[in-house]
Amino acid sequence: MHDTLVDISAGQAPRLKPFSLTHFQYQDGDHFGMLLALISLAPIFLIVSETSIILSRREMASILLLLGQLLNELFNLIIKLTIREPRPHEHLGDGYGMPSSHAQFMGFFVVYVVVYLETRVVMHQVHRRVVQAGSLVLGGLVLISR
Repeated sequence: MHDTLVDISAGQAPRLKPFSLTHFQYQDGDHFGMLLALISLAPIFLIVSETSIILSRREMASILLLLGQLLNELFNLIIKLTIREPRPHEHLGDGYGMPSSHAQFMGFFVVYVVVYLETRVVMHQVHRRVVQAGSLVLGGLVLISR
């Protein structure tokens, strides 16, 4: 038997490690907290959406957005390793806590959307502002939730 496996028949419980990507906490009965926990998943949904758009349309703007997001994550890791700020609740994940990669991800996304719509997309001014405001609200809610 491989030495990293646990023999359950011997009465030993396997040591489990949580998949920390979705470790969000909120108080039981706090509906706003639950909403913020769900909104914290926005970066995951955005990265899946961006990847799907790239695979289906192969547009340079989408490729640059994803590349920027990935470089932003690398930059976030460098900052975390430099600052070494512990997580507020260490039992919820490995690594350092500040800056929040979710908040930084959304910050990059919001800036990209606002600048892209201002410089590259021809659309009615009201529609542009609604989309920009929506991305700002979503980014702000993720920031608050972190």
